[in-house]
Amino acid sequence: MSRLWPERRTVRLEPQPADLGGAEPWRGALDSLGREAAGWRKRVDVSVVLSNHFVRYAVLPEQDGAATPEEELALARFQFAKIHGERAKAWEVRVSPERAGAQLACAIDAALLEGLRGCFPKTGKARLVSVQPHLMAAFNRSRRSIPREGAWLLLAEPERTCLARVAPRGWASVHNGRETEAEELIERERSRASGERLPSLVLKHQLGT
Repeated sequence: MSRLWPERRTVRLEPQPADLGGAEPWRGALDSLGREAAGWRKRVDVSVVLSNHFVRYAVLPEQDGAATPEEELALARFQFAKIHGERAKAWEVRVSPERAGAQLACAIDAALLEGLRGCFPKTGKARLVSVQPHLMAAFNRSRRSIPREGAWLLLAEPERTCLARVAPRGWASVHNGRETEAEELIERERSRASGERLPSLVLKHQLGT
């Protein structure tokens, strides 16, 4: 009896060692994924989780009144341009869907998203149904474990550590950099937030867990 529904598969896209530090650190991983996907013979719905090496983050402050999705996206693009300059114009930007409190904006190279779509042509068996940054995937897995006072999300990858603080009113901060000493990074972020009530819970994730 044939399957009525396609198989579901999660693919974790992370850089190959030779690509770290390059202008397109996702290129080697994308090429490998394309070759692998071309060999799949069963119908499969694919969700891709992106390494934090490929993603930029920014926290959008809580807005007075109800902002439209277009206004939220414009604010996110402005934030990324202010931080990263002209190169941000070539990025695909998304904003987390929280309707209250501060929001998280994510940006990836538009060429990466285009390349991912190219790995799953309409003529193939595999269909791309979701692309998620590592931080958002970790948050979605952990959200039921985050208490009212918030928590730290610590995401470790080779040569990359992402630390985000979730507060009672949305996202409070996010740092995504090359630091690998997690405890030192947490203490530094705590000192920057002096005067605020900070969470004690640290939820740790690795890409693939």
